[in-house]
Amino acid sequence: MKVFIGYVSLSGNTEKMAINIKNRMKAVGCDVYMERLDTVEVDTLKEFDLAFIGLYTWNHEDLPYEANEFYEEISQVDFHGVKVAFFGAGDLNHPKPCAAIHILSDKMKEYGFDVYDRVWKTHQESTTHDEIRKCEVFADQALIWGSKRKKWRFFLWNRMLGNPKYQKSAYLLRRALDDYPIKYKGRSKKRGTYTRTSEIRDI
Repeated sequence: MKVFIGYVSLSGNTEKMAINIKNRMKAVGCDVYMERLDTVEVDTLKEFDLAFIGLYTWNHEDLPYEANEFYEEISQVDFHGVKVAFFGAGDLNHPKPCAAIHILSDKMKEYGFDVYDRVWKTHQESTTHDEIRKCEVFADQALIWGSKRKKWRFFLWNRMLGNPKYQKSAYLLRRALDDYPIKYKGRSKKRGTYTRTSEIRDI
C-alpha cells in the first residue's frame, strides 16, 4: 500500500509526529513517501492509496504560510475518492485548537477528498511516550480505514510482525499480497472443485 505523508512544522513537533507515522507505516509494510507541503504538488496525492497531512496553526487561527500554495492548488484538480487523514500539534487550550487542520480539511472535502473523520491533535510541547503511542494507534486506525482491511486481519498480521520468529515471513507475505494479487481455488467437501475463483489483495 502506498502512503504519502505531507507536513509543515514550525517548532518541530508536527515533524516529529510525521516521523512517528512514517516509522509506523514502514513497520507494517507500507511503501511510504514523506515530503514538506511547501515542496509538493497537490495532484501527486492521487498516486497514493492514503495520505497523512500534518499542520501547525499560525497565530492560533490561520493556515501556515508554507501551506498556502498547496491550499490554492486543491481547486485545480478533481480529487474524488482520494483518502486523507489529518494530524497536527498546537495549543489545545485555545478555543479552536489546531484550526489550520479544519481550514484545509474543509477545502479538501469540497473538492472530493475522502477525509478520515478522526483527527490526531497533540499539545505543541507534548512529546511523551504515551503521546507517541497514541499517534501510532491513530496511524493504524487510519490505515485500516484507508485500505478497507478487516480489522482482525490487520492486527493478526501486526502481531506476527512483532514476533521475531515470524517477522520475515510476515513482511514477505505483506509484500506479495500488495504487489502480486494471488488467485486461488478451494476444494469443496463434495467431490470436485469450486467454480468460483477468488482474488486476495489484502490480509
